[in-house]
Amino acid sequence: MVRIALIRGPYLRPDGVRPWEYLHNETDYEVVAFASDPPRFDISSLSMPVEQLPWPEGRFDLFGYDHFFSRAIRKLRFPSDYLVGLSSLTERFDVLHTSENFNLFSLQAARATVGTDTLFAYSAGENIPYPIYQHNPLLWRVKTHVNRRASGITTTTPVGKRALIHEGVSHEKLTILPNAVDLDLFRPTQDVGPSDLDLPEELTGTTNILFVHRLCEQKGTYELLDAFREVAPGHDDVRLILLGDDELDDAESTYVHQSEQILWRERIPYASMPALYSLADITVLPSVTMPNNEEQFGMAILEAMACETATVVTNVGGLPYVVAENETSLVVPERDPEALAEALSELVSDPDRRARLGRNGKQRAAELFSPATVGQRLESFYDDLFDD
Repeated sequence: MVRIALIRGPYLRPDGVRPWEYLHNETDYEVVAFASDPPRFDISSLSMPVEQLPWPEGRFDLFGYDHFFSRAIRKLRFPSDYLVGLSSLTERFDVLHTSENFNLFSLQAARATVGTDTLFAYSAGENIPYPIYQHNPLLWRVKTHVNRRASGITTTTPVGKRALIHEGVSHEKLTILPNAVDLDLFRPTQDVGPSDLDLPEELTGTTNILFVHRLCEQKGTYELLDAFREVAPGHDDVRLILLGDDELDDAESTYVHQSEQILWRERIPYASMPALYSLADITVLPSVTMPNNEEQFGMAILEAMACETATVVTNVGGLPYVVAENETSLVVPERDPEALAEALSELVSDPDRRARLGRNGKQRAAELFSPATVGQRLESFYDDLFDD
């Protein structure tokens, strides 16, 4: 039996490791997930073994993941997230599989496997585009070493693969492995009403546009608000629901909180998200290209698709690969409020088209992004590692 140590440290959360759950429960591979101690997320629902490794940096964040020490590390782009005791795992496992080539625990795993029979692999989900000139030399050396030591690398979309090739990774090491969505949780539901989500009951009779992310430039919130200013006057029954931390400038934040057609909530319980997607008629993610990052996947869009909700996205990063243009979603140019307003207006005025996009989206999520489908691709990835 092949034993895999899935090392995610402070980033271990159930929604990100469903394919490994499938692998552990349905195949001959044995997977043990490694979280940090202290952990950042509730991992009690995972149906595979979970162990913890001490996380010194996390001791600064016991009262919130925003301590000045951690903020400084992230701002300076130094490698972070060291896990104590990681090197000893080579004595127990055949593969050490981490996440991201810029995490310090990935460097630990890469170095720990030197001179052993244990293989090293990692998954990349935040690597677009990260060119050399945007990093300090220390981080670039870490990434170069991790890339060189990896026997195999998974990334979620073709543009993620291209970004790693630009970093010097051989295409032979790379496998596209998309994120998976929990179809048992994310499905159409009518069991929960707006009041259960701390939202007004009137939303049962309005056309609702949903945005789930931080309210910030990178997620295209400014363009969304500009587009909504064009859509709202002609549609009194349209509501824009914004879910996420408000990082807008004062003027736009004031507009959000004063508009009678916009509802903002900072967060709701994760288990309630399917009900929110089902309450929405349209889910939108108008992400934009930033100097050192693009939207690599867009998990909220996949969750909305699984809940049979029509979606609108921009042609940024991996988003066009997650959706199927004009079949599950409308795809518009980035930083183009007029095009975004036109797409939203089209769907607001055409419930039949919304329903068709929603049905197609649910089918696409089930066929391409279920834990079993992605888990089978993951099994092939490991089979290939040991065949080489």
